[in-house]
This record gives sequence, structure tokens and C-alpha cells, in this order.
Amino acid sequence: MPCRCGRRPALPFPGEASSLIPINPTTDKRYRGINAIQLLSQGRIDQRWLTYKQAAAAGAHGTAIQYWKFSEEQTRTDESGKPLDAQGQPVKAEVRLERPRVFFATVFNAEQIDGLPPMQRREQTWDAVERAEAILLASGAVIQ
Repeated sequence: MPCRCGRRPALPFPGEASSLIPINPTTDKRYRGINAIQLLSQGRIDQRWLTYKQAAAAGAHGTAIQYWKFSEEQTRTDESGKPLDAQGQPVKAEVRLERPRVFFATVFNAEQIDGLPPMQRREQTWDAVERAEAILLASGAVIQ
């Protein structure tokens, strides 16, 4: 069934459950949460999305996304204010932010970039049912 944009979303090949998940082909990281939903709603067949810097030179128009930072890495200091441990090495610690920070970015779909090579599909190396069972088990939900 076509989406509002008039395109019919591509169906993944058997065994390629993740082929519809938006991904950044430069970093190989998947988009998650609301950003994955936002990018999926664009009705693109190719789910590779690039950042502004990765695609601006090609003259493409992007889609706005957001990401949140809830913690950051900080250098701990000793009693005298020195950021070193007993061996003279910096000590880093992940610190939860009092107020989360939101950042905005523009990403571009691979279909908007001229000259980008076709998407190379990778073989799925994990079992979808096994992963779903692990998620349900970890949730603690009672399912009858």
C-alpha cells in the first residue's frame, strides 16, 4: 500500500528484518526512537540517511531529527584539584546531566544523493525470535 507520498515502501528480502531500519551508511549506526519513526514516515525505499555535512555538497534537502544527551564524560579531580589518579592518569567518569540537552540535526536520504553506490545488503547474523524472546524476558512482563 502506498504511503501519503505516493511511493510504495520496499519490502525486505526474507531474512533481512533490519533492511527497513534507517541507518547512517557512513557510521553504520541505526537511527533509534522517534528519529527512526520520523525517517520511516518519509516513505523512502532506501533507508540510508546522511548528516548535513555528509550530503550538503550534493545539494540535497534534508529531514530534521533530534537527539538527546542525558549524560557526559567528565574528568574527575583529586583533593588538590588535579585530574589524575595515583599513576598520573586522567580519570574519566560518566555523569548524569541535571538537565538533558537536546540537539537538532538535518539528515539526508540516500535517494537524494546523486552518485551514491547502491545499498549493499548484509546477511542477518542474529535470530529474530531469539532476540524477541530475550527482550520480553528482560522486560519482566507477565505474558499469558
